[in-house]
Amino acid sequence: MNGDENNTQNLELGEFLEFYLLDSQEQVEKLGAGLLELEKEGNNISLINDLFRSAHSLKGASGTMGFTPIVKLTHAAEDLLDRLRQGIMNVSMDMIDLLLAVTDRVKAMLAQVELNKEITTEYEDLVSGMKELLNAGPGREAVKQTFAATNSNPPNSGFTPLDFALLSEEWEKVNDAQSMGHIIYQVDIVLAPDTLMKAVRAVMVMQKIESMGTVVKVLPGIEDLETSNTERFSLLFISDELPAEISQEILGISEILTVTLNIYPLCEAELDRLEQEATQAQREVAAALAAREVEPAEQIKPVKLNGTKEQAKIREVPRIANTGAAPPGAESSNQVHTIRVETSRMDNLINLVGEIVITRTRLVQIGSDLKEQYQTEPLVGYLNETNVYLGRLMNDLQESVMRLRMVPIGTVFSRFPRLVRDLSRKVGKEIELVINGEDTELDKTVVELIGDPLMHLIRNSVDHGIEIPQERREAGKPELGKITLDAYHEGNHIAILVSDDGAGLPLDKIRQKAIEKGLIGEREELSEQDTANLIFLPGFSTAEQVTDISGRGVGMDVVKKSLNNLGGLVDIDTRKGQGTTFIIRLPLTLAIIQALLVEVGNEIYAVPLSSVLETLLVNRKEIKSVGSLPMVQLRGDTLPLISLHERFELPASEVPAEEVFVVVVGLGNNSLGLVVDGLRGQQEIVIKSLGDILNNLPGIAGATILGDGKVTLILDIGSLIQDVLVKRKN
Repeated sequence: MNGDENNTQNLELGEFLEFYLLDSQEQVEKLGAGLLELEKEGNNISLINDLFRSAHSLKGASGTMGFTPIVKLTHAAEDLLDRLRQGIMNVSMDMIDLLLAVTDRVKAMLAQVELNKEITTEYEDLVSGMKELLNAGPGREAVKQTFAATNSNPPNSGFTPLDFALLSEEWEKVNDAQSMGHIIYQVDIVLAPDTLMKAVRAVMVMQKIESMGTVVKVLPGIEDLETSNTERFSLLFISDELPAEISQEILGISEILTVTLNIYPLCEAELDRLEQEATQAQREVAAALAAREVEPAEQIKPVKLNGTKEQAKIREVPRIANTGAAPPGAESSNQVHTIRVETSRMDNLINLVGEIVITRTRLVQIGSDLKEQYQTEPLVGYLNETNVYLGRLMNDLQESVMRLRMVPIGTVFSRFPRLVRDLSRKVGKEIELVINGEDTELDKTVVELIGDPLMHLIRNSVDHGIEIPQERREAGKPELGKITLDAYHEGNHIAILVSDDGAGLPLDKIRQKAIEKGLIGEREELSEQDTANLIFLPGFSTAEQVTDISGRGVGMDVVKKSLNNLGGLVDIDTRKGQGTTFIIRLPLTLAIIQALLVEVGNEIYAVPLSSVLETLLVNRKEIKSVGSLPMVQLRGDTLPLISLHERFELPASEVPAEEVFVVVVGLGNNSLGLVVDGLRGQQEIVIKSLGDILNNLPGIAGATILGDGKVTLILDIGSLIQDVLVKRKN
């Protein structure tokens, strides 16, 4: 194989591994979420079937890739779920704990695979735990006893087992089934005389009982049955269902006279011997093939991928010759409705669209300049008409591309049911997490960064917000506490609510702690909301003791800082004895936005239009100072002001104008007036990062390039409003 062929194979294997990881991680998430739902609903057969399919898919894909530890772990989980599916066992807390631990271990294994490391995560303890559960449950012996009590012919009494001539893989399947406690039945079926299409009847039987177990083999084979003179055929069938139920299903098919079931007499010694013989035969075949320099199609071998992270073990699958005829169902399977795209490709597309937006802005500026010089020139008019049309196309293109970045916030919300379950059990509380609005879409970048702040808020609700069951009973509340996670659109922002029905924030205690730490004066008057906001100060905590959940004074300040970096705000609504709600407001996107351009001296600043409430022309005489903060009366309310000249230390005008422009901006319940020299109008801008060195400039969210090629700074409205709130407290 030459170098080009090697590179092509390595690329294909790398892509195959990438899709395996994506699909497997998705299946693990489904398993985790489904298990939490199963814990609430109990024996929901539809949900159990979904969980079984996820475990089966995960096992099959891992087997194809040759990741044996994942196969063994998911195989044991699949058997446990199969026992639930057959109604042999009931859902229990121990079972859910074990299966959730399986999802955690599989995640750890997949992380090692993704980093191109050998799977070293321990898993035998979980496999042993699941086998113990299976053995403790009503398995083979219970079915035997029921069989003997309900069947006139006791199992294996006067019964001569057939020789099904099982292949090595079929013996392996039977051996695994028996080791897990499943029943191996021989099902003997007699058809009516002169039955037409006997093979069809056999297929119908297999389809009828496939939901009750696994058919290992049919004797005689389907093709032989059609041409034979017999009206009898037998199945080797793995199931935990009772014989009467299996017989009833089969007898529902026409042309079937009798159905007889007996437990197939397998013993471990015989199975071990047959397995050893099969293994030895495989070795002999492999040696013979190796002597002829031919590799067996099913051999698992490591494939080196030039040191890249896509190194993995794969199972080679024999190629199927193209016969020119489409297989059944090919027409529908070729209809691909979704595709997976690498994040880097999506980001590159966004950057290209951003550059086109900047170029279009430049064309509009050129057209405007030309129109001033050549007002009667037809070509200038044509250029401006084309720019208008180009603008419409760009708006559609931008909207379509931005939608590609939008993902449901449910991808983040799905992490928290497990978190709440584990934390509530650790602190001895009964807590239910209710999730609403998980389909609300948000920019991918925001979704990736919002997870940690939400986790801190939920942990605090579990540890501090919800009372212990005894306190809730004394307060006349149900013992089961409730934490609600909700998301919805609010204009060009998204609002995320984290609320609990606990005791509410201890405002008196918070105030006293702030006084002790010297954060506020003893005589200082604060509103309830300002007092509640003290919990966001660094190092602030009212916990009497430090736990592994909270109490160290870190977390809430991190929440606020993270949200400010995203251009968002967090408000608190707390009521004593009723609970607390944290309200987070975030911009929908962080890439391309509409902005209002304002003049401040010789500088131009961009104000995100989603935060602009209105613009005013205010006489300087109407501006009054309250403490160190200028204010103006607006429809009966006081509006705090910030002069951008002073905020960014820009030189003031030599002759101040009698009137100034005020841009009123707001987030949530907070508003602020920005004092500027002039308004330039609105424009579509592309947000560019200032880099690591300048990235944390206070009051600045980023930069953009205008149509004339100049760089303009974009204001961070969230941090400016936060500055005002701090000044008002002081």
